[in-house]
Amino acid sequence: MKEEEKQTKKTVPMKGKNAMKKRWVYPAVYLSFAAVILTSVLWYQNDAKNTENNNTPESALEDDGTAVPVSLTKEVFQMPVADPEAIEVVKDFFSSEATAQEQEAALVFYNNIYYQNRGIDLATEDGKAFDVTAALSGNVVKVAKDPALGWVVEVEHDKGVVTHYSSLASVSVKQGDQVKQGAVLGQAGENAYDKDAKVHAHFEVRKDGEAVDPVMAWDQSVAQLASAVEDSRKEMKKAEEQKAAEEQKKAEEQKPAEEKKPAAPKADDKGGKDTKDTKGTKDGKDGKDANREQESSSQSAEDTDAPAESDETSADDSGASE
Repeated sequence: MKEEEKQTKKTVPMKGKNAMKKRWVYPAVYLSFAAVILTSVLWYQNDAKNTENNNTPESALEDDGTAVPVSLTKEVFQMPVADPEAIEVVKDFFSSEATAQEQEAALVFYNNIYYQNRGIDLATEDGKAFDVTAALSGNVVKVAKDPALGWVVEVEHDKGVVTHYSSLASVSVKQGDQVKQGAVLGQAGENAYDKDAKVHAHFEVRKDGEAVDPVMAWDQSVAQLASAVEDSRKEMKKAEEQKAAEEQKKAEEQKPAEEKKPAAPKADDKGGKDTKDTKGTKDGKDGKDANREQESSSQSAEDTDAPAESDETSADDSGASE
Protein backbone atom coordinates (compact mmCIF):
# COMPACT_ATOMS: atom_id res chain seq x y z
CA MET A 1 0.00 0.00 0.00
CA LYS A 2 2.70 2.35 0.89
CA GLU A 3 4.50 1.70 -2.36
CA GLU A 4 1.30 2.31 -4.37
CA GLU A 5 0.70 5.56 -2.52
CA LYS A 6 4.22 6.65 -3.26
CA GLN A 7 3.80 5.86 -6.94
CA THR A 8 0.50 7.72 -6.96
CA LYS A 9 2.11 10.74 -5.36
CA LYS A 10 4.90 10.63 -7.90
CA THR A 11 2.49 10.32 -10.81
CA VAL A 12 0.26 13.22 -9.81
CA PRO A 13 2.98 15.90 -9.99
CA MET A 14 4.10 14.61 -13.40
CA LYS A 15 0.56 14.91 -14.78
CA GLY A 16 0.34 18.43 -13.35
CA LYS A 17 3.53 19.45 -15.08
CA ASN A 18 2.36 18.03 -18.41
CA ALA A 19 -0.92 19.86 -18.06
CA MET A 20 0.91 23.13 -17.42
CA LYS A 21 3.00 22.56 -20.54
CA LYS A 22 -0.11 21.97 -22.67
CA ARG A 23 -1.68 25.24 -21.45
CA TRP A 24 1.20 27.32 -22.92
CA VAL A 25 1.48 25.43 -26.20
CA TYR A 26 -1.71 26.70 -27.84
CA PRO A 27 -1.23 30.38 -26.98
CA ALA A 28 2.30 30.19 -28.32
CA VAL A 29 1.05 28.64 -31.54
CA TYR A 30 -1.64 31.30 -31.87
CA LEU A 31 0.87 34.09 -31.32
CA SER A 32 3.19 32.61 -33.93
CA PHE A 33 0.41 32.44 -36.49
CA ALA A 34 -0.67 35.98 -35.66
CA ALA A 35 2.88 37.25 -36.13
CA VAL A 36 3.15 35.53 -39.50
CA ILE A 37 -0.19 36.94 -40.66
CA LEU A 38 0.66 40.47 -39.48
CA THR A 39 4.02 40.34 -41.24
CA SER A 40 2.35 39.15 -44.43
CA VAL A 41 -0.20 41.99 -44.30
CA LEU A 42 2.45 44.64 -43.77
CA TRP A 43 4.58 43.28 -46.60
CA TYR A 44 1.59 43.21 -48.96
CA GLN A 45 0.66 46.81 -48.17
CA ASN A 46 4.20 48.07 -48.81
CA ASP A 47 4.40 46.11 -52.05
CA ALA A 48 1.06 47.58 -53.18
CA LYS A 49 2.28 51.15 -52.51
CA ASN A 50 5.47 50.57 -54.47
CA THR A 51 3.49 49.14 -57.36
CA GLU A 52 1.14 52.16 -57.34
CA ASN A 53 4.04 54.62 -57.41
CA ASN A 54 5.65 52.83 -60.34
CA ASN A 55 2.50 52.82 -62.45
CA THR A 56 2.18 55.29 -65.36
CA PRO A 57 -0.43 58.03 -64.68
CA GLU A 58 -3.63 57.57 -66.62
CA SER A 59 -3.36 61.12 -68.02
CA ALA A 60 -0.33 60.01 -70.08
CA LEU A 61 -2.25 57.21 -71.78
CA GLU A 62 -4.59 57.28 -74.74
CA ASP A 63 -7.87 55.44 -74.81
CA ASP A 64 -6.19 52.35 -76.29
CA GLY A 65 -3.63 52.32 -73.48
CA THR A 66 -0.63 53.41 -75.53
CA ALA A 67 1.69 56.11 -74.16
CA VAL A 68 1.64 59.58 -75.75
CA PRO A 69 5.09 61.08 -76.46
CA VAL A 70 5.66 64.30 -74.54
CA SER A 71 6.77 66.14 -77.72
CA LEU A 72 3.35 65.59 -79.31
CA THR A 73 1.35 67.08 -76.45
CA LYS A 74 2.50 70.62 -77.32
CA GLU A 75 2.98 72.23 -80.73
CA VAL A 76 6.20 74.02 -81.60
CA PHE A 77 7.01 76.27 -84.56
CA GLN A 78 8.06 74.52 -87.76
CA MET A 79 9.31 75.68 -91.15
CA PRO A 80 6.25 76.77 -93.18
CA VAL A 81 6.94 74.31 -96.00
CA ALA A 82 5.98 70.73 -96.76
CA ASP A 83 9.58 69.61 -97.36
CA PRO A 84 12.08 71.63 -95.28
CA GLU A 85 15.07 69.76 -96.74
CA ALA A 86 14.26 71.05 -100.23
CA ILE A 87 14.03 74.69 -99.07
CA GLU A 88 16.74 77.21 -98.25
CA VAL A 89 16.66 80.68 -96.69
CA VAL A 90 17.61 83.15 -99.45
CA LYS A 91 17.25 86.29 -97.33
CA ASP A 92 17.56 86.59 -93.54
CA PHE A 93 15.80 88.75 -90.99
CA PHE A 94 17.38 92.22 -90.60
CA SER A 95 18.94 92.32 -87.12
CA SER A 96 20.51 95.30 -85.40
CA GLU A 97 23.04 92.91 -83.84
CA ALA A 98 24.20 91.51 -87.20
CA THR A 99 27.36 92.56 -88.99
CA ALA A 100 27.31 95.31 -91.62
CA GLN A 101 27.63 92.71 -94.37
CA GLU A 102 24.74 90.64 -92.98
CA GLN A 103 22.58 93.73 -92.63
CA GLU A 104 23.27 94.74 -96.21
CA ALA A 105 22.24 91.27 -97.40
CA ALA A 106 18.97 91.60 -95.44
CA LEU A 107 17.81 94.73 -97.31
CA VAL A 108 15.07 94.84 -99.94
CA PHE A 109 15.29 97.42 -102.73
CA TYR A 110 11.83 98.57 -103.80
CA ASN A 111 10.73 101.77 -105.53
CA ASN A 112 14.23 103.29 -105.20
CA ILE A 113 14.21 102.78 -101.41
CA TYR A 114 15.97 100.18 -99.27
CA TYR A 115 13.78 98.42 -96.69
CA GLN A 116 14.78 96.16 -93.82
CA ASN A 117 13.61 92.57 -94.26
CA ARG A 118 11.20 91.89 -91.37
CA GLY A 119 11.08 88.14 -91.95
CA ILE A 120 12.84 85.45 -93.96
CA ASP A 121 12.54 84.56 -97.65
CA LEU A 122 12.34 80.88 -98.60
CA ALA A 123 13.00 79.35 -102.02
CA THR A 124 14.08 76.14 -103.71
CA GLU A 125 17.49 75.74 -105.27
CA ASP A 126 16.02 75.27 -108.74
CA GLY A 127 13.62 78.22 -108.37
CA LYS A 128 10.45 76.14 -108.70
CA ALA A 129 7.18 76.78 -106.87
CA PHE A 130 6.40 74.90 -103.64
CA ASP A 131 3.59 74.55 -101.11
CA VAL A 132 3.55 76.96 -98.18
CA THR A 133 2.14 75.45 -94.97
CA ALA A 134 1.02 76.70 -91.56
CA ALA A 135 3.93 76.88 -89.13
CA LEU A 136 1.50 76.41 -86.25
CA SER A 137 -2.21 75.71 -85.78
CA GLY A 138 -4.41 78.78 -85.58
CA ASN A 139 -7.18 80.94 -87.00
CA VAL A 140 -6.86 82.55 -90.45
CA VAL A 141 -7.51 86.26 -89.87
CA LYS A 142 -6.44 87.67 -93.25
CA VAL A 143 -6.46 86.57 -96.88
CA ALA A 144 -5.86 89.40 -99.36
CA LYS A 145 -4.20 90.20 -102.68
CA ASP A 146 -1.62 92.98 -102.30
CA PRO A 147 -0.28 94.76 -105.42
CA ALA A 148 3.29 94.68 -104.09
CA LEU A 149 3.37 91.57 -101.89
CA GLY A 150 1.13 89.23 -103.87
CA TRP A 151 -1.31 87.03 -101.97
CA VAL A 152 -1.04 87.48 -98.20
CA VAL A 153 -2.25 85.07 -95.50
CA GLU A 154 -2.08 85.75 -91.75
CA VAL A 155 -2.79 83.18 -89.04
CA GLU A 156 -3.47 84.20 -85.44
CA HIS A 157 -2.23 82.16 -82.47
CA ASP A 158 -2.28 82.61 -78.68
CA LYS A 159 -0.52 85.32 -76.64
CA GLY A 160 -0.59 87.95 -79.40
CA VAL A 161 1.47 85.87 -81.85
CA VAL A 162 0.64 86.07 -85.58
CA THR A 163 2.37 84.33 -88.50
CA HIS A 164 2.49 86.14 -91.87
CA TYR A 165 2.84 84.47 -95.28
CA SER A 166 3.21 86.52 -98.48
CA SER A 167 4.51 86.39 -102.07
CA LEU A 168 1.98 83.64 -102.71
CA ALA A 169 0.89 82.95 -106.28
CA SER A 170 -2.33 81.31 -105.04
CA VAL A 171 -4.10 80.55 -101.76
CA SER A 172 -5.93 77.47 -100.44
CA VAL A 173 -7.69 78.99 -97.41
CA LYS A 174 -10.14 81.78 -96.65
CA GLN A 175 -10.54 84.19 -93.77
CA GLY A 176 -12.09 82.56 -90.70
CA ASP A 177 -10.72 79.07 -91.40
CA GLN A 178 -9.23 77.05 -88.56
CA VAL A 179 -6.01 75.48 -89.83
CA LYS A 180 -3.86 72.76 -88.36
CA GLN A 181 -0.09 72.80 -88.30
CA GLY A 182 1.23 71.71 -91.69
CA ALA A 183 -1.96 72.60 -93.59
CA VAL A 184 -1.30 74.04 -97.07
CA LEU A 185 -2.05 77.77 -97.18
CA GLY A 186 -0.97 78.48 -100.75
CA GLN A 187 1.83 78.22 -103.25
CA ALA A 188 5.01 80.31 -103.47
CA GLY A 189 5.33 82.81 -106.31
CA GLU A 190 6.87 86.12 -107.38
CA ASN A 191 5.96 89.63 -106.26
CA ALA A 192 6.76 93.24 -107.15
CA TYR A 193 8.21 94.07 -103.73
CA ASP A 194 11.25 91.80 -104.09
CA LYS A 195 11.72 90.99 -107.76
CA ASP A 196 15.31 89.84 -107.23
CA ALA A 197 14.10 86.93 -105.07
CA LYS A 198 12.04 85.55 -108.00
CA VAL A 199 9.86 82.59 -106.90
CA HIS A 200 9.87 82.60 -103.10
CA ALA A 201 7.72 82.75 -99.98
CA HIS A 202 8.07 85.50 -97.39
CA PHE A 203 7.47 84.39 -93.78
CA GLU A 204 7.18 86.59 -90.69
CA VAL A 205 6.48 86.02 -86.99
CA ARG A 206 4.96 88.92 -85.08
CA LYS A 207 4.41 89.40 -81.35
CA ASP A 208 1.96 92.19 -80.45
CA GLY A 209 2.39 93.58 -83.96
CA GLU A 210 6.19 93.69 -83.78
CA ALA A 211 8.22 91.48 -86.12
CA VAL A 212 10.66 89.06 -84.46
CA ASP A 213 13.32 86.86 -86.01
CA PRO A 214 11.60 83.62 -87.13
CA VAL A 215 14.78 81.70 -86.31
CA MET A 216 14.05 82.60 -82.69
CA ALA A 217 10.75 80.68 -82.95
CA TRP A 218 11.96 77.36 -84.36
CA ASP A 219 11.13 74.43 -82.05
CA GLN A 220 9.52 76.81 -79.55
CA SER A 221 5.93 76.80 -78.36
CA VAL A 222 3.85 79.98 -78.48
CA ALA A 223 4.27 80.43 -74.73
CA GLN A 224 8.03 79.95 -74.91
CA LEU A 225 8.34 82.41 -77.79
CA ALA A 226 6.21 85.02 -76.02
CA SER A 227 8.32 84.69 -72.88
CA ALA A 228 11.58 84.96 -74.86
CA VAL A 229 10.35 88.10 -76.65
CA GLU A 230 9.36 89.74 -73.35
CA ASP A 231 12.76 88.95 -71.84
CA SER A 232 14.49 90.36 -74.92
CA ARG A 233 12.48 93.57 -74.70
CA LYS A 234 13.33 93.99 -71.02
CA GLU A 235 17.04 93.52 -71.72
CA MET A 236 16.89 96.01 -74.59
CA LYS A 237 15.11 98.60 -72.43
CA LYS A 238 17.63 98.10 -69.64
CA ALA A 239 20.52 98.56 -72.10
CA GLU A 240 18.96 101.76 -73.47
CA GLU A 241 18.50 103.19 -69.97
CA GLN A 242 22.09 102.33 -69.07
CA LYS A 243 23.36 103.97 -72.26
CA ALA A 244 21.34 107.13 -71.58
CA ALA A 245 22.72 107.31 -68.03
CA GLU A 246 26.30 106.95 -69.30
CA GLU A 247 25.78 109.69 -71.90
CA GLN A 248 24.33 112.03 -69.27
CA LYS A 249 27.24 111.35 -66.94
CA LYS A 250 29.73 112.00 -69.74
CA ALA A 251 28.00 115.29 -70.62
CA GLU A 252 28.19 116.45 -67.01
CA GLU A 253 31.89 115.63 -66.84
CA GLN A 254 32.55 117.76 -69.93
CA LYS A 255 30.99 120.91 -68.44
CA PRO A 256 33.43 123.83 -67.57
CA ALA A 257 34.91 123.66 -64.11
CA GLU A 258 33.52 127.06 -63.09
CA GLU A 259 29.98 125.84 -63.67
CA LYS A 260 30.52 123.16 -61.10
CA LYS A 261 31.79 125.63 -58.42
CA PRO A 262 29.20 126.45 -55.77
CA ALA A 263 27.87 130.03 -55.75
CA ALA A 264 29.57 132.43 -53.27
CA PRO A 265 27.48 133.21 -50.16
CA LYS A 266 25.67 136.56 -50.29
CA ALA A 267 26.93 139.29 -47.98
CA ASP A 268 24.78 140.37 -45.09
CA ASP A 269 22.59 143.31 -46.09
CA LYS A 270 23.50 145.24 -43.00
CA GLY A 271 27.21 144.54 -43.30
CA GLY A 272 27.20 145.35 -46.99
CA LYS A 273 25.41 148.62 -46.39
CA ASP A 274 27.80 149.65 -43.64
CA THR A 275 30.79 148.84 -45.80
CA LYS A 276 29.36 150.82 -48.68
CA ASP A 277 28.57 153.77 -46.47
CA THR A 278 31.99 153.70 -44.88
CA LYS A 279 33.65 153.51 -48.26
CA GLY A 280 31.49 156.31 -49.57
CA THR A 281 32.26 158.51 -46.57
CA LYS A 282 35.94 157.89 -46.90
CA ASP A 283 35.92 158.54 -50.62
CA GLY A 284 33.88 161.71 -50.07
CA LYS A 285 36.25 162.96 -47.44
CA ASP A 286 39.29 162.27 -49.56
CA GLY A 287 37.61 163.98 -52.48
CA LYS A 288 36.85 167.10 -50.48
CA ASP A 289 40.42 167.32 -49.21
CA ALA A 290 41.74 166.93 -52.74
CA ASN A 291 39.44 169.69 -53.99
CA ARG A 292 40.56 172.00 -51.24
CA GLU A 293 44.23 171.41 -52.04
CA GLN A 294 43.54 172.00 -55.74
CA GLU A 295 41.72 175.26 -55.00
CA SER A 296 44.57 176.35 -52.74
CA SER A 297 47.13 175.65 -55.46
CA SER A 298 45.10 177.54 -58.03
CA GLN A 299 44.77 180.53 -55.75
CA SER A 300 48.52 180.60 -55.11
CA ALA A 301 49.20 180.47 -58.83
CA GLU A 302 46.85 183.36 -59.46
CA ASP A 303 48.51 185.41 -56.76
CA THR A 304 51.91 184.71 -58.29
CA ASP A 305 50.82 185.64 -61.80
CA ALA A 306 49.09 188.88 -60.77
CA PRO A 307 52.26 191.08 -60.34
CA ALA A 308 53.57 189.95 -63.70
CA GLU A 309 50.43 191.09 -65.37
CA SER A 310 50.71 194.44 -63.56
CA ASP A 311 54.27 194.90 -64.83
CA GLU A 312 53.23 194.14 -68.37
CA THR A 313 50.39 196.58 -68.08
CA SER A 314 52.76 199.20 -66.80
CA ALA A 315 55.13 198.51 -69.64
CA ASP A 316 52.39 198.86 -72.17
CA ASP A 317 51.26 202.01 -70.63
CA SER A 318 54.79 203.34 -70.76
CA GLY A 319 55.11 202.49 -74.42
CA ALA A 320 51.88 204.16 -75.16
CA SER A 321 53.03 207.26 -73.44
CA GLU A 322 56.15 207.36 -75.57
